[in-house]
Formats: sequence, structure tokens, C-alpha cells
Amino acid sequence: MAKKKKTRLFSLIYIGVTIVAIVLIGLFADVNDIADAFERFSVWWLLACLGALLLYWLTDGLLLHDITAYMYKREPLARSIKIGLIGLYYGAVTPLASGGQPMQVVYMKRNKMPVGTATCIVCIKFVIYELSLCAIYVIAMLFRGVYYYTNFHEAFWLATFGFVINLASVFFIILTIVNKKLVFRIGCWLIRILARVKAVTDRDKTLANFEKTIDDYHTAASYISRYKLRAVGSFLISFVNLVFFFVIPYLVYLAFGNREFNLLDIFTMQAFVYLAVSFVPTPGGSGAAEGGFLLFFRPFFGGSTYIAMLIWRSLTYYLMLLVGSLLVVFNEVLSMRRIKNEQAEETEN
Repeated sequence: MAKKKKTRLFSLIYIGVTIVAIVLIGLFADVNDIADAFERFSVWWLLACLGALLLYWLTDGLLLHDITAYMYKREPLARSIKIGLIGLYYGAVTPLASGGQPMQVVYMKRNKMPVGTATCIVCIKFVIYELSLCAIYVIAMLFRGVYYYTNFHEAFWLATFGFVINLASVFFIILTIVNKKLVFRIGCWLIRILARVKAVTDRDKTLANFEKTIDDYHTAASYISRYKLRAVGSFLISFVNLVFFFVIPYLVYLAFGNREFNLLDIFTMQAFVYLAVSFVPTPGGSGAAEGGFLLFFRPFFGGSTYIAMLIWRSLTYYLMLLVGSLLVVFNEVLSMRRIKNEQAEETEN
């Protein structure tokens, strides 16, 4: 528990340092460019950004709700949205979003759901998310791959690297169905090598966690193959969920009165930036996400790039931190009150 608190504290400190760095970068921005950007800025498109963000949160909860319905039983949609937001929050404050899934399992358990079932549900959600992310990359490459390879060489290859990592995750999960023992042997071999070079400190614990992960994803993938049609529906929800997230930069682009580039251009760049920073081991990709936006979106936004980055990041990340933290605190207060009432009832009886 102490280690988890230390990790979370480090994450929050890192996020704070990133915010300070962003402010310092802003001090060197051209004041005239910023003033000109705000003169053309439309609040209505900002409201559209908020609408897309809310739909992103809603569809994330809807995806969890849909999977829970055929894996366990139909739960209230509001509960699924709440757990989805909590997962997004903990994913935002932990490196590589590693805290999102475990905390969702914790909150599902509080609602009397078996831990094994909850773990399977979040694993299925992750598998479907990976598939939809890879699908968006493939579609983007089909329509705009040549253009981005020619004009945005660095973004193209960074996104491709991120795609390969995500695709490897999908192949790993598929392989657990075909030959789980082979996956385990390969994993054990890699862990032993990492232990020899001191990259892994506790080999036995790492092996045990790896074996459990394989079992979880083997079970999840088996359920996906059993509920093929329902899984296709979940995939479509996940695909739409990512579309709502990736369209936000285009709405910010329109808010500044820009019309030169179309939706597909900016949507593709956002997907590329997202893939490029997905393997960066910082909370929410802090630092890399902001830097990637400033670097790769400058040809689209010009002098308003810095302000556009602030708006985009505030909506897609920092607002999540605010809403998520309030939701977690509120939920903990309710949980403590419920436990106190249950203890009082037991004492009376």
C-alpha cells in the first residue's frame, strides 16, 4: 500500500512539473499570435469540444456496460459510467495507464461482483480497445498514409512504432488462446533474462504475476470467441468511443476559425500522436503528449498552436484529473457512510 501511495505521489509530482513546464514555454510564446488567435476564437466550437468529450466518457461507460451485460448481468448504466470514469482517472495518474484496470476491478468488487468476473470484463474491454485502436490506424493509413509519410515523416514512424506495440499486445492475447503454454515459456525466458540484468528485482513474483495475466487474458479471449456477435457490438462502441476522442483537436481547429485542412487530416494526426505517445512511461503521457502536439500540429494551427494545445490537453487530460478526483472522493465518502450504517445495523441486531 505504501508503495502504491509513493507511486501515485510521484505521478502527481510529475504532472505538476509538466504543468509548470507548459507555463514556462508559454512565456516565450508570441503574444501577438496569442492575441490574434483569441480574436478569431469561437466559444460555440469549444462547447462542441465539451460535447465530444462527454460523449467519449459516456461511450467508455457504455462499453463497460455492454460487456458486463453478457459477461455477468445487466448493471445500471450510471454505475458503469462511474466505474469507467474512475478507470480513466487512475489510468491518467499512473504510468502507462497501469492503475485503471485494477481500480475498476476494486470498484466492481464493492458492488458484489466476483473478482474473477470483474477481471475478465476489464480484460475483454482492453482487448476490444486494442483492436479498435489498431483498426483506426489501418483505416487512417489506407486514406492518408502516403500523405503523412511524405509530409510528416517523424509522426508517421512514431505512430507506426506505437501501432506495432499495440498490435503485439493483440497477437499476444490471440496466442494465449492458440498456445497458452508457449506464451508462458516465452515470458518466463524473457523474465529470467531481465532478472539477470537486474531489470526485474523479484523474479518469482514477476513470474507469478505474468502467469496470472496470461490466465486472465486467456479467459477473456475465450469469452470473446464464445460471444462473437456481442463482441462485434462492443468493438463498434469502442471504435466510436475513440472517434469522439480523436475528433476533439479538429473541433479546436475550427474554434480558431481555421478551415484549410479537413477532418480526416487532423483526425489522422491525432491518431498518430496518440499512438506515438502510448508507449511513453509517464502518467497520461505527460510531457510527450504536450510536446507531440506542439511539434506535429504546428503546420495545422500556426501561431495558435500553443493555445490550441492548452485547450486540447485541458479538456482531454486535466479536466479528467479534476472530475475523476472529485468522483473518487465523493464515492469514498458514500462508501464509508454505507459501511458505517451497516456496522450500526449489525450492532443493533
